[in-house]
Amino acid sequence: MSLLLGFDAKEFERRKIIQEENPTTHEIENKRVTVFYSPLGVGVKFKDWAAFRGVCLKRTLELASEFELSQKRIMYDSQSLKEELSHRRAIPFCDKLIQQLRRYIELLHFTFVVMPPADVPFVTVGGTKSPLRQVKTAEFLRNLQPMFSHIAAWNYFGKVREGEMEVQLDGFNSKQTYAWADLISMVKPRIFPHGDECNPYIMVADIIAYLTDSKLYIQKLKLEPPSLQKVWEPYGFQTETHFLDASSVAKYRWYSDDPIDLTPYLAHPLVFLLVDELEKLQPNPPPMEEEEGELSDVGSAPVAEEKRFVKLIRRMEPWYAATAYAYHKGGAAQLFNFHMDRKKVRDGDVMVYVGSKSKELAESFSHMYDIEVLSAKELRKLVNREKIIPL
Repeated sequence: MSLLLGFDAKEFERRKIIQEENPTTHEIENKRVTVFYSPLGVGVKFKDWAAFRGVCLKRTLELASEFELSQKRIMYDSQSLKEELSHRRAIPFCDKLIQQLRRYIELLHFTFVVMPPADVPFVTVGGTKSPLRQVKTAEFLRNLQPMFSHIAAWNYFGKVREGEMEVQLDGFNSKQTYAWADLISMVKPRIFPHGDECNPYIMVADIIAYLTDSKLYIQKLKLEPPSLQKVWEPYGFQTETHFLDASSVAKYRWYSDDPIDLTPYLAHPLVFLLVDELEKLQPNPPPMEEEEGELSDVGSAPVAEEKRFVKLIRRMEPWYAATAYAYHKGGAAQLFNFHMDRKKVRDGDVMVYVGSKSKELAESFSHMYDIEVLSAKELRKLVNREKIIPL
């Protein structure tokens, strides 16, 4: 059986409180300042990954019942758990889940960046079809985070790996990097939008990243290879840590303002959720088509779907059903934006609509592609009938 690796990334930040004089009142005030920041990428190598898939779902639903979670999700990413349970209760949920799944986990691979702004004040980006420019290192590091799952995967393949491998990455937004070019020359990764909510391998990578941050903080350990080995040694996992620094920044900086086109690598079937007049529900209208190439000066290509999605759709039952159906079909789920997503549609995909305009749009695609079109209500009933998750 081929190997399977899931990759995800999160922010890792440490702060301290300093006292500073207010220039207006001349009073001494407490101020929180960042003393260390890096994206933290996690790759998880799974053993017997086909069996793991079913066991993971069963254990997750058991813990959801034990912790009395109100959100009926099929997968629980760390952010959802923190929002509902609080950080204090999310930690034992995550730790119990990993304890119960540890026999399926062979290796944890960690990637982070060590580039102190005091030593490396600027990073040069661009140069190809865009001007060279310098970005402050602190800003550069923060803008690596939305793109870091592919950098973590590239870093993993920095040494020779034997055997056939299925590589699954959480969805990311990024401008062009040589790391991406190197990665796709070695493997063809499958990209799962919102993978930590519909893909068990990526969900576990997300939870490992969250627990790693928590364990290091609780034990007052720094983000460094011996500490990572120490916190995970009791679980019996192998650990590898390859940190990045200024010597390799040419590989993972963005060299062009053009976004990476993830369309050929997206995991299908995709379950698209279409909602009528979504832009009126959130004050963040989608970009017009002619603006697609106009990106900010950061490395990640900002996507309008994200802000609107996080604040609204992510807490709605139609989304829970969409992610459950994506899991059932072995694909991924995302909110549908006509201007940005119409070229992603393929035969076998699913369009779930909320509202008459969304229904009309979904049905128009069914005349072009062999896709499944369902109302949100129909999908909820289907998911419940198939006993994927009770909604």
